[in-house]
Amino acid sequence: MTTTPALPARSPEAAGTSTPERSAIVTGGAGGIGSVISARLAQSGYHVVVADVDGARAEATAKGLPGEGHLGFSGDLTSSAVNADLAAAATDLAPIGAVVNAVGISPKREGRKIELDEIDDALFHQVMAVNVAAPFFLVREAARLMPDDGSASVVNLLSIAGRTGTGGPAGALYPPFLPSAMVYGASKAALANLTISLAHELAERRIRVNGVAPGFVQTPMMGQVPPTGPIVEQVPARRYARPEEVAAAVEFLLSPQASYITGTSIDVDGGWAPRA
Repeated sequence: MTTTPALPARSPEAAGTSTPERSAIVTGGAGGIGSVISARLAQSGYHVVVADVDGARAEATAKGLPGEGHLGFSGDLTSSAVNADLAAAATDLAPIGAVVNAVGISPKREGRKIELDEIDDALFHQVMAVNVAAPFFLVREAARLMPDDGSASVVNLLSIAGRTGTGGPAGALYPPFLPSAMVYGASKAALANLTISLAHELAERRIRVNGVAPGFVQTPMMGQVPPTGPIVEQVPARRYARPEEVAAAVEFLLSPQASYITGTSIDVDGGWAPRA
């Protein structure tokens, strides 16, 4: 296997010493945010496993990353067995130093919110499986293989909708103005709670677990939602986030600068979400 540059120290204990190579798993790694995260981690020296349901895009994204020793991985991430295979594939490259759960779906209909009466059983279970079960299965499988020296970390991609709830029906005159279906907000609230619970569970293994909660990000997930109008006007920054801004928060939480941060989340929302 071709080696990549050694990673910088990732814990106070490792400061000033040679740090071994690490692999990083990025689920949804070929998506609008995931592909940018994958690139940043590759630049940091990780061997990146780009995991995505679209195998061709996963392979293409992995091949386009800087450095060498990256891998495209495809499969149904709502399956425990597939996540076990994914964790094993990452370990074959190097010990797992980072897991980023960027996988997620927010179904819309031509940019329009799917309302309560339109959410059938299949859609509800699909969103919960992709947004909650898949991250849980991967962390459960990967944590067994991650180093316990304080160098390993998990970041889950959350959403401000997990705290605010989603908006009213189409045409509602009251905020929040959110185009996401309510099952999406519920799934991200569950993932936020799971993130805290995992941080507590894995603390004795010295594995940190945090979240990044984006607001509106200019990616294909936003569908045909326009970048003007009441949705963006409720954001103090008056624009959607760029994927690079979300990836920067993820990179920070994985870095030694965040060595005493676990069980929390960074909002990347342009000042939109109300703070309790």
